[in-house]
Amino acid sequence: MDFRRPLPVALPRAFSVREAYLNGMSRSQLRNAALVRPFHGARFAPRIDPELIDQCHAFSARMPRGAIFSHVTAARLHGMPLPIEFDDGPLHVMSPAGVRATKARGTVGHCATLGASDVTERQGIRLTTPERTWCDLAAILNFSDLVAAGDSLLWWEQPLTTMERLLEAAQRYPSQRGRSRMQLALGSLSPRSRSRPESIVRLALTASVLPEPVPNFEVYLPLSRREIAIDLAYPKYKVGLEYQGDHHRLDRRQWRRDVRRGNDAVDAGWSMIYFTGDDLVDLPDIVARTERRLRSRGWPVA
Repeated sequence: MDFRRPLPVALPRAFSVREAYLNGMSRSQLRNAALVRPFHGARFAPRIDPELIDQCHAFSARMPRGAIFSHVTAARLHGMPLPIEFDDGPLHVMSPAGVRATKARGTVGHCATLGASDVTERQGIRLTTPERTWCDLAAILNFSDLVAAGDSLLWWEQPLTTMERLLEAAQRYPSQRGRSRMQLALGSLSPRSRSRPESIVRLALTASVLPEPVPNFEVYLPLSRREIAIDLAYPKYKVGLEYQGDHHRLDRRQWRRDVRRGNDAVDAGWSMIYFTGDDLVDLPDIVARTERRLRSRGWPVA
């Protein structure tokens, strides 16, 4: 169904019914079947694929008093890596203690104590801070994914927080849910893991009988006269592991760079192991392959 009158230009891609009325839309326009209704009191413009930020803006107008976005929703807004099953799904909304949690369609309501240090703003959306979000995820994610989420916050090139702030947030966290997992994960975080797959493989290798790998180990390659960072490295044995994500395959320039840097590393005496997202379902195989390479290079030393 088309609109006889176009939508007001001032309206965003996702908007509340209140915003629509303030911009001159009529009741009959709001009942137009072309408008998507993700929640009661919210609309999406026709023929758009709303992003998470659009959904949050649309629901913000009808949030419970003092409520903010939290848990999985906050994690995605902060750019924290999550398992694929969390790519879509309901919005997580946290109401402060004493305010009834939302039960709106398309949302998951939470109710908890929130301090001023637990709340921040991103693109006009109020949400839990990276530190509080990570603590809340401890009740949802498994150990490896919780570590991967924490690693992303500490990534040294673009950190969203510090280890000290995470420790402080964990200490004052009011809930007991996931606390033991959180405490265990705090001891396994690294500011040198660039991606979720790197973190998960690093944890699998560390939990095995193998030596602990060095994440994003910088190596100077004399033949090509350049420096590279190997995702997971055993410098003593010159064994390295590299994650190949889909962007490595789809970006032609990236793919060519990856092939050249891999060959350069081999020319410099490194034995390279490559893994993809599919390999994460069989971590013992990655560990076994790494053990074979290390043993071929003299591990363990007698």
